[in-house]
Amino acid sequence: MNSSAYALSIDAPVCRYVDLDSFTDLLPAQVLSEEECARAENLRSPIDRQRFVAAHIALRQALSEYTGLHNAALQLSTGSFGRPSLSGHTRTQFSLSHSQGLALIAIGGRGPLGADVELLRPVPDAAVLAAEYFTHREQEALAALPAHERDRAFLTCWSRKEACLKAIGVGLLVSSQTFEVGLAPERRSVELSVAGRILWLVVGPAPERLDCVGSLAEWRQTEARAQSFGSDDGGTHMSRSTAPKTSTAARYAGATQ
Repeated sequence: MNSSAYALSIDAPVCRYVDLDSFTDLLPAQVLSEEECARAENLRSPIDRQRFVAAHIALRQALSEYTGLHNAALQLSTGSFGRPSLSGHTRTQFSLSHSQGLALIAIGGRGPLGADVELLRPVPDAAVLAAEYFTHREQEALAALPAHERDRAFLTCWSRKEACLKAIGVGLLVSSQTFEVGLAPERRSVELSVAGRILWLVVGPAPERLDCVGSLAEWRQTEARAQSFGSDDGGTHMSRSTAPKTSTAARYAGATQ
């Protein structure tokens, strides 16, 4: 792999969608943790509870396949911002997202991962939401699109921002207006400023489906200050930095999955 391809790569050898409403290969619900069971019970709607349980059992099945561990041996712990991790396997990175009856699971072994999926749907208040959550350039790009393309473009940008925020795991400490991901489902670098550090991520599309947009992000590097040069598309800049140590990533770990 050449250096440019490596720089924009995302390590997620396991990346799959799960149709939760037709997911029948269920393990006993007892494999879920007490916390997962409590979160499921707090959901008022029976269909929401069923989808939550299906998504988390599907995640455990995928983790079992990836690690070779028996399902009963998977011990998931939760960070300060709600991001789960696999106890005793700090190099196993994963992320789970679901939108109604569809889930997206990503698992890898390099940098912290974020995944987000959004079912395609009308977004009548897209312009209002974009003004609150997108950068000015992203707002202008959305407004310039033909009306019939705006829903998909809005959801694509939204899912890319969500994936990035999940990857760095700091909850709402970072405003989605402070970093640019673009509206196109392309792979690109993204820089975020967090607690005096520059975090460099790569964001890109999940496997294509006709009924949704899905995005993946991987936190690749960290540096104390930016040393940037402009990208060809005039978007975010790529840092000249060294790869973060696991302990550094752990300091920021935690985004609701």
